[in-house]
Amino acid sequence: MRLNIAQKIFGIAFTVLLLMLIVAVYSIRLTAEVSGELDRIANQHLPMTETISRVNANVLEKGLILQRLFVLARGRDLDEAVAQDKAELEVLRRSIDGEFKTANELLRLDKAVSPALGRNILAFEAKYRSFEKHGRQLVEAREATDIEAFERLLPELEKRQDEFDSEILSLRSHLVSLTNAAVLRAERNEDRLLLMNITLTALATIIGFGFALFVSRLIVTATRNLAAGAKAVEAGDLDTTVPVTTGDEVGQLTASFNHMVSELRLKERIKETFGKYMDPRIVSNLLENPEFTEPGGERREMTVLFIDLKGFTSISEVLAPADLVRMINSFFGHMTTAISENKGVVDKFMGDAVMAYWGPPFTGSDEHAELACKAALEAVRRLEDFRNDVATEIGTVADGLDIDLRVGISSGEMVVGTIGSKVSMSFTVMGDPVNLGSRLEGASKAYGTHIIISDRTRELAGGSVTTRELDQIRVKGKLKPTRIYELLGPADGSGQAVLPAPFVQQFHAGIEAYRLMQWDAAERAFLACLEVAPDDPPSRVYMSRIAQLRAEPPALDWDGVWTFETK
Repeated sequence: MRLNIAQKIFGIAFTVLLLMLIVAVYSIRLTAEVSGELDRIANQHLPMTETISRVNANVLEKGLILQRLFVLARGRDLDEAVAQDKAELEVLRRSIDGEFKTANELLRLDKAVSPALGRNILAFEAKYRSFEKHGRQLVEAREATDIEAFERLLPELEKRQDEFDSEILSLRSHLVSLTNAAVLRAERNEDRLLLMNITLTALATIIGFGFALFVSRLIVTATRNLAAGAKAVEAGDLDTTVPVTTGDEVGQLTASFNHMVSELRLKERIKETFGKYMDPRIVSNLLENPEFTEPGGERREMTVLFIDLKGFTSISEVLAPADLVRMINSFFGHMTTAISENKGVVDKFMGDAVMAYWGPPFTGSDEHAELACKAALEAVRRLEDFRNDVATEIGTVADGLDIDLRVGISSGEMVVGTIGSKVSMSFTVMGDPVNLGSRLEGASKAYGTHIIISDRTRELAGGSVTTRELDQIRVKGKLKPTRIYELLGPADGSGQAVLPAPFVQQFHAGIEAYRLMQWDAAERAFLACLEVAPDDPPSRVYMSRIAQLRAEPPALDWDGVWTFETK
């Protein structure tokens, strides 16, 4: 199960937060310990030390007062002096008692005080009480003017004071050691806290950097794979599959991309497969515009072309079936290439003939006639290549075969759309211009030409092509005559010049005389054409017609139109 980036971020963030919480709790504990140690030093150890120091000072002062009782002059008013010293001693006693009370209170408040300190304080107080008791005895002896007793007790006072001073030193030393220990513990805890903070900061930095690097690497790797896949698809490699490495949004995008590529691959395979049976552009339109599959059509001005292999019936009688199939396939290959290179749509193969058309949505509305003419000229140019291929593939069997082609082109308003039944449909064109195109291909046989185009095709192609008018004909099934032209080549002269301009002018003059039934003038014009081009089939056709019409003159209202009784 893949985790998306948000889940990974949450997991790592939760781990970091938990770690930070543990460290924070430990840091709070260390901080509390440091604070406790400092508080103990400030509020207990130092006040205790000050209290002991004040007790020590008061005890020293009491010792001096007691010593002073010894040196009082004997003639002086002893009672007054003793009373004054006694009063001072009482003040000091009360002060010292107060200090001991403070010390005991500090001991009571300090729950963590060491037992040794408590014992030292008790021993210290006991020494003081012993000193205090001995001092009262001295005062009483002095009040009774018992000099002998006073002098006997005074040295003992010094001894007790020395013991008291020794106890003070021991107590102070203990307090200093406790304070130093507390300071060391505080410093140690501060060091631990500092180290912990440094460790936490370093750890957070490492984790953050590592996580950022990890996430960035995941995203960058997935994005790079996706970009590489997109470039591969753009270059036409539809077998590309980008590995899904994450379960996040980038992974979802990658999965969608793979699904899209699989759909494109499927469509491309459909195009590739069905493109062998119909024009790939029709397949594309059917896949991308499903409404094209609905039966129906619309009227558009388009151009249709028919190419037929001359004498196919005779050829089929000579060649073996396998050779015949290779030959016809080669013919279709050359013809469809000529058509496709000029944006034409191959509609169907009819025996040895090819039907194609031009026009929206496959070409512009102003270029279909010109493109069809270019395709026809290219088909004628490829005729020699086709003959060479036949000779190579079939061998000597092809010797003597009359391999040639005829082309008919017609333009006009046609119905274009999906036509057929529920079982089989075809995206095609139909209408009078389509029928005329087929008839023109057949009429080409009568005039011995390669390419015949209709008047409308010539009009739409404009100055892009060079033509010569052939005739006015009435094809089978139509009453309205059609002016037809032979397509000679492109107007820019890029193709091989077939007929010089003077020849074409002479030929047109012959046609005009022919339509006026001026047989002699027409004959002279066509004879002149044959002198320039002895093998010009249309000129020979007109010479034959003139002889026939002389023998059987047409009616006086003859319109000069030649009627074809067959297709």
